[in-house]
Amino acid sequence: MPQIDLSGNIGSLLNFYKHERNIFGRCPSCREPFRISEVKLTYGKEPPQDLLTRLKTDRDKLLDRLEELESEIQDTEDQHNHELETLGDKWKDRVENEVDKRLGKKVKEIRLRAISQSRAGQLGKTLEKIAPMFPGFGHHPSDVRPIFDPIDFVIFDGHYQGEVSDIVFVEFKTSKSGLSDVQRSIRAAVKNKRVHFEEKRLGKKTLEMLTRGKMPKDARLIEENVD
Repeated sequence: MPQIDLSGNIGSLLNFYKHERNIFGRCPSCREPFRISEVKLTYGKEPPQDLLTRLKTDRDKLLDRLEELESEIQDTEDQHNHELETLGDKWKDRVENEVDKRLGKKVKEIRLRAISQSRAGQLGKTLEKIAPMFPGFGHHPSDVRPIFDPIDFVIFDGHYQGEVSDIVFVEFKTSKSGLSDVQRSIRAAVKNKRVHFEEKRLGKKTLEMLTRGKMPKDARLIEENVD
């Protein structure tokens, strides 16, 4: 084994054991072997850090701080999203309640209006049937013949006395509704004197066939009055 020169200053000694990795020692406490080159000598206080160690330490601190900031950002986002969801649910419930309230009110109005219109319609139909009995109708009830479609009444003035003087068409209204197109066309026909009287009768042969329970094929069912 070569002789080791331990003379000189402490710097030469440090330089020596850093380059000699085959020199070992034993810990007096735990008795574990160790390389002399891996021993860090101190002078009663921790030696100053070199540049690489300081950079590594600063990097580790920055990484730790970055993780803390990312965690804070995530917590803030989670809290913000939770607040938005809570606010959204609150407004959603408020809007739904308002919609239900207005919808319920509208449905109630529609039902009441429908009931009112139904009652008015039923009342109107009833009044139409008994209108000839009202004072001021202007015609004797016995002269009135109800048909209700397309108009309500055909009145034969003087019928109850045995002689008709006038024939009147009457449409009775219980509301502000006007005449239908068909009713207006009837009124126009009367005003333009397009009202006629026709007499029809069944032919004798037809009556005989019907009496026997048969339907004639070649005979005329209805004949014009030739009198």
